[in-house]
Amino acid sequence: MSKTAGFDIGSRFLHIAVVKKQGVKRIFSAPLPEGSVREGRIVSYEAMGDFIKETCKKNKIRFDDAAVILPSSLCFCRRLSVPAMSHEQLTVNLPYEFRDFITSEKDAYFYDYAVLRVIHDANEEPVGLDLMAAAALKSTIADYRGMFRRAGIKLKTAIPIEMAYINLMSKNDDPQHCHCLIDVGHTAIRLYMYIGGRFESSHMLEYGCSALDNAIAEALHVDPFIASSYREANHDDCQSLPECMDIYQNMAVEVQRVVHFFRYNNPDVELEHIHITGGGARIRPLRDTLENTLSIPILDATELLNIDADDGDIGLGASGAALQ
Repeated sequence: MSKTAGFDIGSRFLHIAVVKKQGVKRIFSAPLPEGSVREGRIVSYEAMGDFIKETCKKNKIRFDDAAVILPSSLCFCRRLSVPAMSHEQLTVNLPYEFRDFITSEKDAYFYDYAVLRVIHDANEEPVGLDLMAAAALKSTIADYRGMFRRAGIKLKTAIPIEMAYINLMSKNDDPQHCHCLIDVGHTAIRLYMYIGGRFESSHMLEYGCSALDNAIAEALHVDPFIASSYREANHDDCQSLPECMDIYQNMAVEVQRVVHFFRYNNPDVELEHIHITGGGARIRPLRDTLENTLSIPILDATELLNIDADDGDIGLGASGAALQ
């Protein structure tokens, strides 16, 4: 039986998830070489290809095909409502839906979509389509293909993170079950809202673990790089420093605003819990502050994967990509 590996290249870590037909089998994370990713972009595709090859070889990660998450800086992802039409008609019309975003000629991009919902009239005739659509430069896809080819890997799929999460949410049988994912990354917090397997909205907050690292560095008079290792290990309970607690509260207030706005626009669905993922998912004081501020249980992202894995909370995107 074939196996697919999903790759999520973050700001500081490479996450790999290996999936078979039954589901996620293995999740692995490795720290990236310093400076290899800047502002969400890979600095050298050749060097990253070598790193991926060495990481897979060293950890005996074996698979047949690969899927990768495209960073938001390199692709556009939109929720669209269009009249009912055929695949051929969508292929012609999709470029015009991105005309306000793309900066090059429309033929310089690849376009793809996923149908979230078919809208019917009173006679059950299809009249509209609810879509998730994405666009990425052909040169970007060529760069990623070349990177994986250098690693000796066949790249099958490249998708934005929103679509990767749809692959996880769509396994939910309840079409009205509401999911909120909070991804606490190094430079930002991103929130993704889903109803059943249907993507609703996303928001980015300019807070992240780097803000905590800077606070710890200033409080303890150490370099931010050292402060990062202190935070990850919770050295001398530095995660509970007053400076960090202030940042947690600010994060929680901003998240609360996003959640309240979503609830206002979707009064008929109930948000029963929130799943947390990303590098900051294991910071207990942050989770406690979010739970106390929102009055909503904060759960591990591993519950969405139905596995018991130490890296499940930071391998969520890679897992969703592999399930494409």
